[in-house]
Amino acid sequence: MNADLHLTSQVLDDLISAFAGFSGQMAAACTDIRNGDAALTGADPLAGQVRGFAGSWNYGLTQLGQHGAECARLLRQVGATFDSLDHELASALSRGTGYGRSLPEPGL
Repeated sequence: MNADLHLTSQVLDDLISAFAGFSGQMAAACTDIRNGDAALTGADPLAGQVRGFAGSWNYGLTQLGQHGAECARLLRQVGATFDSLDHELASALSRGTGYGRSLPEPGL
């Protein structure tokens, strides 16, 4: 089984976008439910229970938002590190050195 990691800037961008947008979408849905029209949530006591449920999710959604934002920040840091290493490697290869030692000539 091959376990190579293939990471592209597009994958990182997609993950950052997903983590950054997730909590906002959930919070908006929760707010819509909590403040929604009684015709959509049903009559009391169901409407009150639905609003209470949505209200109780505020803490969890806040936590998810904080963790999602931290994941997005760390993914940006990973991307910046990969970019830096990529430039460093390209520079070393263009100089014909690999971490302080000459690279061998390719043989045929």
